[in-house]
Amino acid sequence: MNGDKPGAVVVGTGFGLFTHVRALRDAGFEVRAIVGRDRERTATRAAPLGIPLATDRLAEALADTHNVLVTVATPPHAHYPVVMEAIAAGRHVVCEKPFARDLPQAREMLAAAQAAGIIHMLGAEFRFDSGQALLRRVVQDGMIGAPRQFMRIYHQPGLQDPTETLSDWWEDAAQGGGFLGAFGTHMIDQVISTIGPIIRVSAVLQTLAPGRPRMTADDSYSVQFECENGAKGLIVAAMAAPGPLVMATKIVGSEGGAWIQSGASFGEAEEVWVSDKNGARRIAMPDDLANPPPTPFPVAELIQTEQDRWHTMGIDVAPYARLFGEMRRRIAGTEITSREVAGNFVDAVQGQAVLDAARRSSAENRWVDVEALQ
Repeated sequence: MNGDKPGAVVVGTGFGLFTHVRALRDAGFEVRAIVGRDRERTATRAAPLGIPLATDRLAEALADTHNVLVTVATPPHAHYPVVMEAIAAGRHVVCEKPFARDLPQAREMLAAAQAAGIIHMLGAEFRFDSGQALLRRVVQDGMIGAPRQFMRIYHQPGLQDPTETLSDWWEDAAQGGGFLGAFGTHMIDQVISTIGPIIRVSAVLQTLAPGRPRMTADDSYSVQFECENGAKGLIVAAMAAPGPLVMATKIVGSEGGAWIQSGASFGEAEEVWVSDKNGARRIAMPDDLANPPPTPFPVAELIQTEQDRWHTMGIDVAPYARLFGEMRRRIAGTEITSREVAGNFVDAVQGQAVLDAARRSSAENRWVDVEALQ
């Protein structure tokens, strides 16, 4: 045991193993336990990473009083019991998104965390992505005036091959699967944290991947929305889109516009540009927002599904290390001075309300108001 480092428990042997473990270590935590559904399989997956305890019982990991933090990266439908058990044990919690099964459950998790007085965070790690963080600063500093329109498009040719193996829960809407929850929640958080609360939505969710007859979850979505401040926007994404990868984020303001100019592939450096009455110019990346380039996961034999392949590219590790670094500072009682702060369970409830409204909108083919945070 390293007495200088707070202990952490990771729940989940997929994304939790590939990303949380590496990022926690980078942030100065000691990963002392990992929890999975199958004890033997969990031990096999934990061994190459040198995690001392591999178990199928969170209570066993919580018996170690050095473990002050629990990170939750289970399938979405299983977040609630793990989060509630960790809160009941007085541990601080970071929970992945999509946060909950639905809005009432999300509100219950928030209420429990607030009553217990623990530090709670949402796994919206791309608040710390260099390009998204700089774009947010550009908008919040008034460089393009009042934001009027937000547009985000993401087309990934990831599911054109029906033989590619997916995690079973990811294909199942009943288990919280689908691309809107898995990736759209990042886009929703980007809108809310950059522009402001979303008050109503009109959404279309589709399942387009060929050769997957049992798939009930969405792999494509289009969500039109209106924000509290009057700004409007559109987020569009598809995992079964043919052709090359397409990524674009643009914001139009009353005095100009700004956008993220992405590389042609994952991991390439992004640039933020502004266009106004003085012309177009690139905004220099501040040193405090620059992340190191991603490094692939080092244990190839643990990569088994298409999701594993995405998650082992290392893109999430540096942003997550910043999120966990903030958690460590908060646990220590250190003042948070960065402009970029992690989302918490309040933000999680706000995002869940938008997610629920989008799903209802698609099912009922109409605009739906987003329930306000109470």
